[in-house]
Formats: sequence, C-alpha cells, structure tokens
Amino acid sequence: MFKFLKLVEQQVGRKATTKWGPREIDLDILFYNDIVFSDDEITIPHKDLMNRDFVLVPLCEIAPDLIHPLIDKKISEIIIFQTVDYESSAQASKKYILRKIPHRVLI
Repeated sequence: MFKFLKLVEQQVGRKATTKWGPREIDLDILFYNDIVFSDDEITIPHKDLMNRDFVLVPLCEIAPDLIHPLIDKKISEIIIFQTVDYESSAQASKKYILRKIPHRVLI
C-alpha cells in the first residue's frame, strides 16, 4: 500500500523538495486496522498523528470510535480531553499532550 501511495503521488506530479516544504500532494497511512509497525520507510500508526489537529478533527468526524492501538483510546477521547503525565521522568518516553477542541468544531 505504501508503494502504491508513493506511485500515486508521483503520477499527480509530486516532486522531491526540501523536508516539510510545500508539495503538490501528500498521502499518508494513518492507521491500518490495529496494526503497529515501523521500519525505515513507514510507521503505523502515523508517528505525528497525535500532533496534528488538522488530521484528528476530520478523523473524529468520520471515525470517532476508532481506537488508537498504541494508547488504547478512541479518537473522540483523544481530541476532547487534555492530559499530561507529570509524574514520569523528564521525557523518559514520549508523552502525548492531547488538546481540547471546542465541541462545535466536531459538529
């Protein structure tokens, strides 16, 4: 699937640019069922998903009950509640800061 998406990006006209630079199209695999996978090319679930409200909000609109396999929470729970783990050692492992999004955005 990953290679197919890269081919589609090429066919649409995506060209190699600087990292994080503007691009014609960007296709990412956010989840694949409940698979957790990582190699040199791809990480599933997408490693930056939790930091992107522009992904989380629409995802919540179409799949609010989808469970994130790493944190075992529904997408709707992830974007509504804000939690910070202050008791763990300073960044011993990555902790997610979950943002509060006004309910009206989700309607």
